[in-house]
Amino acid sequence: MIKRKADLSDVPILVELRKKQLIDEGEKLPAASDFINQTTDYFESSISDESFISWVMEDDGEIIATSGLCFYSLPPSFSNPTGMNAYITNMYTKDEYRRRGIATELLDSLLNEAKALGYTVARLHTSEYGKSIYQKAGFEYSEGYMTMRINEAVND
Repeated sequence: MIKRKADLSDVPILVELRKKQLIDEGEKLPAASDFINQTTDYFESSISDESFISWVMEDDGEIIATSGLCFYSLPPSFSNPTGMNAYITNMYTKDEYRRRGIATELLDSLLNEAKALGYTVARLHTSEYGKSIYQKAGFEYSEGYMTMRINEAVND
Protein backbone atom coordinates (compact mmCIF):
# COMPACT_ATOMS: atom_id res chain seq x y z
CA MET A 1 0.00 0.00 0.00
CA ILE A 2 1.11 3.53 -0.74
CA LYS A 3 0.23 6.67 1.23
CA ARG A 4 0.41 9.98 -0.62
CA LYS A 5 -1.13 13.44 -0.84
CA ALA A 6 -4.12 13.74 -3.12
CA ASP A 7 -3.89 16.01 -6.15
CA LEU A 8 -6.32 17.33 -8.75
CA SER A 9 -6.26 14.07 -10.72
CA ASP A 10 -7.82 12.37 -7.65
CA VAL A 11 -10.90 14.61 -7.51
CA PRO A 12 -13.32 12.14 -9.20
CA ILE A 13 -12.52 9.36 -6.72
CA LEU A 14 -12.56 11.79 -3.78
CA VAL A 15 -16.09 12.78 -4.85
CA GLU A 16 -17.15 9.15 -5.27
CA LEU A 17 -15.82 8.11 -1.87
CA ARG A 18 -17.30 11.22 -0.19
CA LYS A 19 -20.72 10.23 -1.55
CA LYS A 20 -20.25 6.64 -0.34
CA GLN A 21 -19.13 7.87 3.09
CA LEU A 22 -22.22 10.04 3.54
CA ILE A 23 -24.54 7.24 2.42
CA ASP A 24 -22.79 4.77 4.76
CA GLU A 25 -23.33 7.27 7.59
CA GLY A 26 -27.07 7.27 6.88
CA GLU A 27 -27.52 10.42 4.81
CA LYS A 28 -29.92 10.31 1.87
CA LEU A 29 -28.99 11.93 -1.45
CA PRO A 30 -31.88 14.23 -2.43
CA ALA A 31 -33.41 13.49 -5.83
CA ALA A 32 -32.70 17.00 -7.12
CA SER A 33 -29.17 17.14 -5.75
CA ASP A 34 -26.24 18.81 -7.47
CA PHE A 35 -23.91 17.01 -5.05
CA ILE A 36 -21.48 15.68 -7.65
CA ASN A 37 -20.88 19.07 -9.29
CA GLN A 38 -20.71 20.97 -6.01
CA THR A 39 -18.34 18.47 -4.42
CA THR A 40 -16.17 18.39 -7.54
CA ASP A 41 -15.98 22.19 -7.52
CA TYR A 42 -15.09 22.16 -3.81
CA PHE A 43 -12.26 19.65 -4.14
CA GLU A 44 -10.86 21.28 -7.29
CA SER A 45 -10.75 24.78 -5.82
CA SER A 46 -9.67 23.84 -2.29
CA ILE A 47 -6.92 21.45 -3.38
CA SER A 48 -5.68 24.12 -5.80
CA ASP A 49 -5.53 26.88 -3.18
CA GLU A 50 -4.37 24.45 -0.44
CA SER A 51 -7.29 25.23 1.87
CA PHE A 52 -7.96 21.47 1.85
CA ILE A 53 -5.26 18.82 2.16
CA SER A 54 -6.00 15.15 1.69
CA TRP A 55 -3.82 12.14 2.32
CA VAL A 56 -4.96 8.96 0.58
CA MET A 57 -3.99 5.31 0.76
CA GLU A 58 -3.71 3.29 -2.43
CA ASP A 59 -3.69 -0.45 -2.96
CA ASP A 60 -2.61 -1.61 -6.43
CA GLY A 61 -3.18 1.91 -7.81
CA GLU A 62 -6.71 2.23 -6.38
CA ILE A 63 -7.53 4.77 -3.66
CA ILE A 64 -9.02 2.76 -0.80
CA ALA A 65 -9.01 5.39 1.96
CA THR A 66 -9.21 9.17 2.17
CA SER A 67 -8.69 11.89 4.73
CA GLY A 68 -9.09 15.64 4.75
CA LEU A 69 -7.85 18.71 6.55
CA CYS A 70 -9.50 22.14 6.25
CA PHE A 71 -8.45 25.34 7.92
CA TYR A 72 -10.46 28.14 9.50
CA SER A 73 -10.06 30.93 12.01
CA LEU A 74 -12.21 32.09 14.89
CA PRO A 75 -11.65 34.98 17.25
CA PRO A 76 -8.88 34.07 19.70
CA SER A 77 -9.88 32.40 22.94
CA PHE A 78 -8.04 31.55 26.15
CA SER A 79 -7.68 27.93 25.00
CA ASN A 80 -6.69 28.89 21.43
CA PRO A 81 -4.92 32.28 21.44
CA THR A 82 -4.34 32.27 17.66
CA GLY A 83 -7.92 31.34 16.78
CA MET A 84 -6.51 29.04 14.07
CA ASN A 85 -8.27 25.69 13.73
CA ALA A 86 -7.48 22.60 11.69
CA TYR A 87 -10.66 20.69 10.88
CA ILE A 88 -10.39 16.99 10.10
CA THR A 89 -12.99 15.68 7.68
CA ASN A 90 -13.58 13.22 4.85
CA MET A 91 -12.07 10.27 6.71
CA TYR A 92 -13.22 7.16 4.88
CA THR A 93 -11.89 3.66 4.35
CA LYS A 94 -13.52 1.12 2.05
CA ASP A 95 -15.22 -1.68 3.98
CA GLU A 96 -12.83 -4.45 3.01
CA TYR A 97 -9.81 -2.41 4.25
CA ARG A 98 -11.15 -1.41 7.65
CA ARG A 99 -9.54 -2.43 10.96
CA ARG A 100 -6.03 -2.45 9.51
CA GLY A 101 -4.79 0.85 10.97
CA ILE A 102 -5.18 2.75 7.70
CA ALA A 103 -7.38 5.50 9.12
CA THR A 104 -5.01 5.93 12.05
CA GLU A 105 -2.06 6.29 9.69
CA LEU A 106 -3.90 8.89 7.59
CA LEU A 107 -5.00 10.74 10.73
CA ASP A 108 -1.37 10.87 11.92
CA SER A 109 -0.37 12.39 8.57
CA LEU A 110 -3.07 15.05 8.89
CA LEU A 111 -2.07 15.93 12.44
CA ASN A 112 1.61 16.17 11.47
CA GLU A 113 0.63 18.41 8.55
CA ALA A 114 -1.40 20.70 10.83
CA LYS A 115 1.46 20.90 13.36
CA ALA A 116 3.96 21.74 10.60
CA LEU A 117 1.69 24.58 9.49
CA GLY A 118 1.56 26.02 13.02
CA TYR A 119 -1.92 24.89 14.06
CA THR A 120 -2.36 24.00 17.72
CA VAL A 121 -6.03 22.97 17.70
CA ALA A 122 -7.61 20.20 15.64
CA ARG A 123 -11.35 19.62 15.60
CA LEU A 124 -13.67 17.11 13.97
CA HIS A 125 -17.09 15.56 14.05
CA THR A 126 -17.31 11.80 13.94
CA SER A 127 -19.70 9.05 13.10
CA GLU A 128 -19.94 6.02 15.36
CA TYR A 129 -17.56 4.25 12.94
CA GLY A 130 -14.64 6.54 13.72
CA LYS A 131 -15.16 7.56 17.33
CA SER A 132 -12.70 5.02 18.81
CA ILE A 133 -9.94 5.96 16.35
CA TYR A 134 -10.13 9.61 17.39
CA GLN A 135 -10.37 8.83 21.09
CA LYS A 136 -7.25 6.62 20.86
CA ALA A 137 -5.46 9.50 19.12
CA GLY A 138 -6.28 11.82 22.03
CA PHE A 139 -9.40 13.65 20.86
CA GLU A 140 -11.93 14.39 23.57
CA TYR A 141 -15.66 14.18 22.90
CA SER A 142 -17.79 17.25 23.51
CA GLU A 143 -21.50 17.56 22.94
CA GLY A 144 -21.50 21.35 23.05
CA TYR A 145 -22.00 21.74 19.31
CA MET A 146 -25.32 23.09 18.07
CA THR A 147 -26.54 23.47 14.47
CA MET A 148 -29.31 25.46 12.84
CA ARG A 149 -30.18 25.16 9.16
CA ILE A 150 -30.88 28.85 8.60
CA ASN A 151 -32.21 28.44 5.08
CA GLU A 152 -35.02 26.30 6.52
CA ALA A 153 -35.62 28.44 9.62
CA VAL A 154 -36.26 31.80 7.95
CA ASN A 155 -39.86 32.95 8.29
CA ASP A 156 -41.34 35.22 5.60
